[in-house]
Parts: sequence; structure tokens; C-alpha cells
Amino acid sequence: MKLPVALALVIGVIGAVITYLYVGPLGGLGLMVPATFVGAASYFAAGGDRAALAKSVPANVWGIVCGTVTLILIGLATSPIVIGLIVGGLTAVFILGALVPALGFVPGSVFGYATTVMFGLLTGASGTDLTLPTGPFTVMLVSFLVGAAFGYVSSVLAGKLVAKPEAVPAA
Repeated sequence: MKLPVALALVIGVIGAVITYLYVGPLGGLGLMVPATFVGAASYFAAGGDRAALAKSVPANVWGIVCGTVTLILIGLATSPIVIGLIVGGLTAVFILGALVPALGFVPGSVFGYATTVMFGLLTGASGTDLTLPTGPFTVMLVSFLVGAAFGYVSSVLAGKLVAKPEAVPAA
């Protein structure tokens, strides 16, 4: 089986199961299907192997932390100019985090930051709310960690479905 077909099958099945769990039995936790998919995509963008977990997850968490701080500060602001400065300033901070080697995968930080701020702005949730199902930090953290596991398991299972090249007999 070709890799894109294997990935499509595996990610489709796992995505269906996660969606069922999030809207069914685990619905009370408020976990976000899109954030979980973004967490999986971050894993693949970081290389799609075991080392990718070590690159992607810390960067995702850093972005989520910076997004949460942004929401807290935005909650104190009353001016669109100040809100813009807060977003710009915290964006610079999360990118500067790449100076720390463990936070060097900047796209992962962007994914965590953007989804956290989006969640907070769309739901009106406070950055100081750390509970499931309403707290931006906690909802995004758990969703992204599940996404990282989703990505890793998908890559392992897809690898098992990909046809291995046949050995060429020695002449």
C-alpha cells in the first residue's frame, strides 16, 4: 500500500474515533477535535517520527502558555490598540522562545498559540479559567497532547501498512 493511502486510512479511522469520543462519552471534557488534529499535524510537520514528539510537544505547550497569557492580558485591556500590542508582543515572545533549543520548532508554537487565542476569543473564555471544559489552557493542552499521540500512533500504524520493497537477489 502506498504511504498516502495508508495515512488516509489510519488517520481517517483514528479521527473518526476521536471525534466520536469527544462529542460522545468524553463530551463533558470540552476537548476540541480541530486542536487535536492540529496537534497531530504539528507532529508530522516536525518530522513524523519519535524525535518529532520531542520537537513538537514542548513547542505546542509553549504556544499554549503564551496564548493563555495573551487572553489574560486581553481581558484587562479596553482599547483595540492595546489588544493589538498585546498580541504582537506575545507573538514576539513565543517566537523568541526558539532561542531555547527545546522550543525551537516555531511552527509548533504558532499552532498552540493560535488555537488557544482562537478558542478564548470565540468562546469568551477567560485565560484564568484552568478547568475542563471551559479553560483555554487546559482544553488546548489536553487536546494537543492527544493530538501528538494521535500523530505518533498514526505514523506507526501507517508504516505497518506500507508495502516494503522486495529485496533484489544478489547477482
